[in-house]
Amino acid sequence: MLFSTGDLTSSLPLAIQMFFQLYFLTDVARLSPASAGWILGISRAWDAINDPLVGFLSDRIRSKHGRRRVLLLYGSVPLGVLFALNWLVPPFSENFLVVYYTTIIIAFDTAFTVVHVGYNSLTPGMTQDYDERSSLNGYRMGFSLGGTLGAIIFASLLDEFLDSESVRFALIGVTLGIITIIPPWVVMAVAKESDTSNAKSNLSVRESLVSTLRNRAFLFLMAIYLLSWTAASILAAMLVYLARYYFLVPEQANYFVLVAEGSAIAFLPVTVWMSKKTDKQTAYIAGIAFWCIVLGTIAALDRQSIGWAYCLSALCGPGIATALVIPWAMVPDIIEDDQLRTGERREGTFYSLVAFFQKLGTGLALWFIGQALAATGYLTPTEAMPVPTQPEPVINAIRIIIGPITIALLCVSLPIAWFYPIDRETHHRQLEALNSGSPD
Repeated sequence: MLFSTGDLTSSLPLAIQMFFQLYFLTDVARLSPASAGWILGISRAWDAINDPLVGFLSDRIRSKHGRRRVLLLYGSVPLGVLFALNWLVPPFSENFLVVYYTTIIIAFDTAFTVVHVGYNSLTPGMTQDYDERSSLNGYRMGFSLGGTLGAIIFASLLDEFLDSESVRFALIGVTLGIITIIPPWVVMAVAKESDTSNAKSNLSVRESLVSTLRNRAFLFLMAIYLLSWTAASILAAMLVYLARYYFLVPEQANYFVLVAEGSAIAFLPVTVWMSKKTDKQTAYIAGIAFWCIVLGTIAALDRQSIGWAYCLSALCGPGIATALVIPWAMVPDIIEDDQLRTGERREGTFYSLVAFFQKLGTGLALWFIGQALAATGYLTPTEAMPVPTQPEPVINAIRIIIGPITIALLCVSLPIAWFYPIDRETHHRQLEALNSGSPD
């Protein structure tokens, strides 16, 4: 349970970025949607270098703290400080603001990767059991969603006392930045690394990357994860725009997010139970298929159906829980599959690539939304008009993005999940082979 608190540091900042970063850049910092999209796109390009490099180096670290826990030790404070700097609005021109946010987000992403890889690479050593890994990730995602829910409640309370959105976001950044520093120290106290934690890898950078990308199960999982996480990122970002500009209830924007996140927390045990009763692939397919139906219904609502919008936001819970729990529960199984192939445990390499795909999914979603809003004539808020009436093409874009486009991404992931090659029986055979010292 205490180990799972580490997900507050790993997942809470990313979730807040998913829900609010694009909105913050367009409606609080008042950048054009195109500029906001490019800021996020450039930072994702840096991740293509940063994430694999951190993973490769972490597999080769030798220290008295181990090769994973040392990343938590030195990465947590920079992560918290840089997260807070994400949410300030310096008195610069738009061009200088673009440079500022690009620089801060790149630095934050680097610190995030260091902590993310360190924490997640400890997960496979917590248990080797196929079903217990689903339970462990259920607890982790419970802390993740619970932390996000608490942050949104905090933001909603600030709405009642502070009129300035820039001040509200600055307080949110500082408060959550401080909170994210604490869990890695808790994890360091309770998590022990395996006996191979200081083992030196014999693979070069090229050999490590090629071996990873030749792992068929890993490629299947990353396709599933990229598609589902991109869809989740789109939904998270668009809920605020949907409330403000389609349903015309800007004061209720956070409430839609609260309902969706609260429902996801409630459905976490159901997702874990289903994965134990069937297997991870079946649980994923069921949860995502249901989510597609709900998203299609949301996109079809008329502007007066605000009550139905809340109901459908709640029904997004099973899909969100599935997208969060199941792919993460599959990663440790793949690490053992790779160990059979290479003779090495390379948690750092795998989790760094998972971090890359996670941030790539968020970045692609926010970049795409930014470009789509700009292309359809999005009106950036001003002091005189903080909630402008958006032109009809913008409204249509919001509905199409949250409906058909998101559904298409999720539907593509379903056949990939169906053919995912590691089920419960396969994993048991792999563990037996590892324990016997045989690759067969």
